[in-house]
Amino acid sequence: MKRFACAGFGFALFLFSSCDKPLGERGCTDPNSFNYNPSAEESDGSCHEMAGCLGYAPGYSNSGSTGNTLYNQQWDVKFGQEIQIQQNFFRGVPAQVAILYEPSVQYKNAYANNQGQILFGYHMFYYTVQNYGELPVAGILAHEFGHRAQFTAGWQDYAKPFYRELEADAFSGFYMALAKQYAWSQIQSYYANVYAAGDYNFNSPTHHGTHEQRLQCAYLGVQTAVQAMQSGTQYTYQQLHNLFNTAIRTQIDQRRAPLALTDVRYPVLSEANRSALYPRF
Repeated sequence: MKRFACAGFGFALFLFSSCDKPLGERGCTDPNSFNYNPSAEESDGSCHEMAGCLGYAPGYSNSGSTGNTLYNQQWDVKFGQEIQIQQNFFRGVPAQVAILYEPSVQYKNAYANNQGQILFGYHMFYYTVQNYGELPVAGILAHEFGHRAQFTAGWQDYAKPFYRELEADAFSGFYMALAKQYAWSQIQSYYANVYAAGDYNFNSPTHHGTHEQRLQCAYLGVQTAVQAMQSGTQYTYQQLHNLFNTAIRTQIDQRRAPLALTDVRYPVLSEANRSALYPRF
């Protein structure tokens, strides 16, 4: 009888101690989320994924802050000049560019939203310059202007979500060729940067496309710019969208007849003549 009494007392003590143990804090446990809570021991399903360049969310622990300086006068001047060039190129596409101070280089990124903003990451800028040179900065910015064109036009006919990203790469390549006309040896760094930004996460809604797809889309934009210069065609944004979206859907995503990345030869045109070919609505 004493044995049962002792066992019952021990069981009651176990229940009391179990109920008395405080529950762990619930919250976002994914460090790659805007609202990551390092104190959380259990996920509450609230994580706002920090990935892609269309999903910036302000006001969270990892959202960072915005400003207007790279804290280097030389880079501020150069980046400001590039912004003006692209605003002139992407006519009819409203975009206010600001610097996003990410929490750390781990969270480097650049974003575009439907409120007319482009947020270019401070760490993204310096990481890109240090690893690939100055040219890819212009390519990344043009990619975000491509997204702003998508928002402005209101296109919704993308067969897959990541087609938006691939099309933005094509817009970026179009800008780099028509506005910049860099030699092939110079533009290689831009392609290297686009290639490095690819991924194979096919099931992610923020999937940007594979390395090869992103490379081919950037080159698709370059080829389209060369054809525009050869024929004297000023494409509308809708025409470019139709060209890019069709090629992405029927060729690049299907991996049929991949684009041959041959040398680029630009027609001899004055800056004024090239400017007359900048896209329009």
